[in-house]
Amino acid sequence: MGNKLFNVASAAAMLWAGSALAAQAEPGFDFTASGIEYESAGGNVEATLGGRLHLDAGSIDDGGVDIEDEEVRRARLELSIRLFDDWRLRIDREFTDGGAWRNVWLRYDITDDLSVQAGNYIVPFSMEDVGSSNSTMFMERSLAQALAPGFGVGAGGSYEGRRFSLAGGYFGDALDAEDDSQVEKGDGFALRGTWSPFERRTNTLHFGAGYERRELDGADRRISSRAESALSPTIVSTGAIADVDTTTSLNLEAAYSFGPVLIQAQHISTDIERNVGGSIDVDGYYVQAGWILTGERYRYGDASGVFRGPEPRGRWGAVELAARMSALDLTEVGALGGEAKNTTIGLNWYVGQNVRFLINYVHSEVDAVNPLDDRDVEVMQARLQFDF
Repeated sequence: MGNKLFNVASAAAMLWAGSALAAQAEPGFDFTASGIEYESAGGNVEATLGGRLHLDAGSIDDGGVDIEDEEVRRARLELSIRLFDDWRLRIDREFTDGGAWRNVWLRYDITDDLSVQAGNYIVPFSMEDVGSSNSTMFMERSLAQALAPGFGVGAGGSYEGRRFSLAGGYFGDALDAEDDSQVEKGDGFALRGTWSPFERRTNTLHFGAGYERRELDGADRRISSRAESALSPTIVSTGAIADVDTTTSLNLEAAYSFGPVLIQAQHISTDIERNVGGSIDVDGYYVQAGWILTGERYRYGDASGVFRGPEPRGRWGAVELAARMSALDLTEVGALGGEAKNTTIGLNWYVGQNVRFLINYVHSEVDAVNPLDDRDVEVMQARLQFDF
């Protein structure tokens, strides 16, 4: 019932704010690269209506079975509102796969460095998870993403210090499912901290760690992943792990940018405690590198501890070459488990501030518990991305 009321209230707020923006065709109303913007006469209210559109197409060879497919990966409207100097409201609505709520939260800035927040938002735990899909180095996040919490309904706070940040809170299930992640993940605490020993224009070093503990009270838990492509079939899965009591996850992350190069890595491990039977340990990792061939640099956000892609300087935009190795090990689950190892190569063209074209090649090796089920999956895919 709580989620239903949350959905109704969020929809009403989004429709009201959207109609207000459309009606305010006066000096405070403008079209910009960030979307449709409105600022009240006194400056106490600012609103921006933006969005993103990701169009994917790909060819997949799944152990000799060829698949040609295309889809609208994301089609999202995003409403951001600032009230006075201290309040922020965000409402995002995804329209693919029947529709879903994404960011639906309210934040109060106690100071410039300290904030409290409540609603449906990304649980602070993993660098890759916190980063926007508009600025990921590859079309999809790594295999290790299957162990990240994603969205959750909860309340928490964040603090940004000099060269460090800390964010955490108490979270329950998300309003809606996202990608291959199940909605029911239990209730519990999550915490993420980051530290940047030095941050300069030419080079930046980043370290981070995350912790999450969830109580499931006997519910099932399922972990699965595709081959780093939304168009591919599922390549590794636990199936339903029954009668789970708690899950405890740890995340370690590091990144270093120097000039137009960025190297980034993470390792996530999850311990699944069951009421009947022993515990199960699963883990995943990735190591990736990006090189901006046109010379621009990666941007680093202190508050989120996340690197973003370049701002194109030249007439023809910016070009990025990227490579990644990742793995997800679910072998302790038993007959339905297995291990997947991926190698991904990407080429990204940042046409301008709002348009990006991506090409990814993915080679996935799956070692099943039963050797007869081993398989190789190859993916060639492309994306045309618009954000505003």
